[in-house]
Amino acid sequence: MKRLIAAVCVSASLLLTGCMGGGLGDSKGSGPNDFTFAFNAQPTTLDPMMATATATRDISRNFLEPLIAATDDGQVKPVLASKFSMSKDNRAMNFTLRHGVKFHNGDTMDVDDAVASVQAWLNKTGSGKQFFAKATVEKTGDDTLRLNLPEPLAVAPTLFADMLQGPVIQPKEVMEAAGDSAVTDYTGTGPYKFEEWQTDQFVRLSKFDDYVSPAGEAKDATGHKEAHFDNIFYYFVTDQSTRMSGLQTGEYDAANVLPPDNFGMLDGNKDLAVEVTELGFNAAVFNKKTGPMANPKMRQAVLAAANTEDIQKAAFSDRKFYDTDGALAPPYSPWNSKKYLERYNEKNPGDVKRLLDEAGYKGEPIRILTSREYEDHYNNAVVLNQQLINAGIKSQLVVTDWATVLQDRTDPKAYEIFITGSNSPTNPLTAVYLNKAWPGWTDSKALDTVSDKILTASSEKDALTHKDELQKAFYDYLPIVKFGKKSGIIAFNKEFTGYRFSAVSGDLIYNMQRK
Repeated sequence: MKRLIAAVCVSASLLLTGCMGGGLGDSKGSGPNDFTFAFNAQPTTLDPMMATATATRDISRNFLEPLIAATDDGQVKPVLASKFSMSKDNRAMNFTLRHGVKFHNGDTMDVDDAVASVQAWLNKTGSGKQFFAKATVEKTGDDTLRLNLPEPLAVAPTLFADMLQGPVIQPKEVMEAAGDSAVTDYTGTGPYKFEEWQTDQFVRLSKFDDYVSPAGEAKDATGHKEAHFDNIFYYFVTDQSTRMSGLQTGEYDAANVLPPDNFGMLDGNKDLAVEVTELGFNAAVFNKKTGPMANPKMRQAVLAAANTEDIQKAAFSDRKFYDTDGALAPPYSPWNSKKYLERYNEKNPGDVKRLLDEAGYKGEPIRILTSREYEDHYNNAVVLNQQLINAGIKSQLVVTDWATVLQDRTDPKAYEIFITGSNSPTNPLTAVYLNKAWPGWTDSKALDTVSDKILTASSEKDALTHKDELQKAFYDYLPIVKFGKKSGIIAFNKEFTGYRFSAVSGDLIYNMQRK
């Protein structure tokens, strides 16, 4: 029976050394070869199959790995698989596993683990339920498995390789013990292994000495990985100024989501390396299940009232950190479309009044959920709230911690709008805001129709011919108001190297090391 790893309590000595901060380079970790990261938000779980939060993704990918992963330019490459292929009729994906890959508990990953993990992904995740609802997974050999598809699905690799909620592989026993719930045993195959999670304080990962890396040059979330630190500490520091000051004094080795207004000061610090990285985009997500925003005319009224330039500038200050592009996919994506953007950033008061009248709006309160743990979300919300008030909409902010936002957004009676960020997925159909089960509850016949055309296309090239139609259906239904691209500041002590950034996967730190 494979052994299950449980989280251990932090020792008194670790707590003591963890509180000691000195000059630049003196970390809060317990040893000289630790890496400390001041992280802006605490996830609700570290199981990526059960959460779409980037905090879950960014931390868990250090210890949990998928069979395949997507790169920024849309390529799909093997990770725990040595190779994969689609059948000629596009009704099956075949995987061959890499040999000798070890789990953190010392056992060797085998095909039974992969089958159980893929089955859990099919059962639990939004993408699994939405795109692979009647798919089955089976063992086909000592190191091979097959995902059987009920209908041809040429775009299956890009859907399966989505990095926000991909099918990570864990021991069969872990999957079976969790059932339909989130796993609490984070045994994986990554270069680091999970050690402990002190709620509201930190997550600690440790180096996995028996790690077996994929081959090839590191490219986004694929290729070579190597753990160089004894421990990585993700400290949860919700205040921007505290993260920045802790980085400057050496209390932390790295910090993310730093204030755009302080870019010049950070960039001028000779002891720091500062990166401006693309972080997808922020958006207002509508509750389309019940209440005023279930009426598409109300959603269109909010779009007409929104001045995205002012909303973005309030959060990011300088154009180097944002744009006001309403396209579903970024310019570098093959899914990018320039069509049907006339209503984006329209700023037409006459249209707002007409749409409110057509919606039969009677002054019902419009509650906007947000959190100061993501200062950009909060600043977006403040400006949007005022713009809606100015347009005659009775808008109000509901400000809580991020964990409460994540909880409340699942309750259709708790809000009309919530503010969040989204990554830029390889295939826009995997965007969480298009998922019927995700908070906001998108349900559009027009979006379903064009999605079916994409999903039944004979090839990826054929699927791309429907990108303009997808964007039109999006703006007709309007599940969200996209504010525009955002970029963030992440900074490190200059003694570290190896940091990489992926527009699809975010910040990648597992190859970092001291110079």
